Amino acid sequence: MGAARSHFGAAVHGGRLYVFGGGGTDFKSLSAVEAYDPKTDTWEACAPMPAPRSGIAAAAVGDRIYVCGGGFKLPDGRFDFKSAVEAYVPPDDGWEIAPSLLKRHDAPAAVAHDGRVLLFGGHHPDATAGPLTDPGFEVAEGLEPDAEAWRELSPMPTARFSAVAEVVNGRAWVMGGGAFRDGSFRNLDVIEAYDPGANRWEAPGTRLPWPAAGLMATALDGVLYVAGGNDGDGISARVGRYAEGRWEALPPLPEGRVMGALLALDGALFLMGGRGPDGKQPVAGLLRIDPA
Repeated sequence: MGAARSHFGAAVHGGRLYVFGGGGTDFKSLSAVEAYDPKTDTWEACAPMPAPRSGIAAAAVGDRIYVCGGGFKLPDGRFDFKSAVEAYVPPDDGWEIAPSLLKRHDAPAAVAHDGRVLLFGGHHPDATAGPLTDPGFEVAEGLEPDAEAWRELSPMPTARFSAVAEVVNGRAWVMGGGAFRDGSFRNLDVIEAYDPGANRWEAPGTRLPWPAAGLMATALDGVLYVAGGNDGDGISARVGRYAEGRWEALPPLPEGRVMGALLALDGALFLMGGRGPDGKQPVAGLLRIDPA
């Protein structure tokens, strides 16, 4: 990528991978948008976001990519979390203002499901001291096609931030994340499955192979892939996949990675950006993974 970044939004649209905003060097929030074309192995700069933000989530629905929430750190050390949603229109390389979230969400998980955007959790909007003392947020919201407002959904059973969401077996699985619970900060291995038709949460009958806040995940040909995250002892390089009711370990990443993005396109997996093994500096690297 042209800009090293973590805590950014990412989505696939029209045969290209898009990245939005995020936190750069010294965690300065970015507005830069880039698109990667795997056929030519090139990045292209796109129209920047209307305002810089990190901790955002993105989901592609129809001809738009919805870039949701996030925020930035103020000079006095406090955090300013946003409810803003902006829609990027790839064919026009332009932006539209979309309905704002009902609540402020920073570092939520988002996924597209049956033409709607589903968004889950994040930092608690009243948290100001930083993530290690943040109890997390359980609020979930959904945006229907052409709707003028978001709709509050059944709340997540486990409040958390820096989780990741992916559609598995017709449900939105929200995986991992972290939160301050029972007197200490915890990196979670929990998976909770949201059924949009019934507006309820279910236990999928499995947990992550390792606890992970800042996990990266995607699905390809009905198989769920997960990578990296902070497991509580450090930045993990682990990779796993879930299919037919069981987890399988895959060869690890060259180095640990957290708060990047894992996307699937044209039969391959692409891991982008994030922070490396020390968790301090963002990276610009792109790694292509052949799932075979």
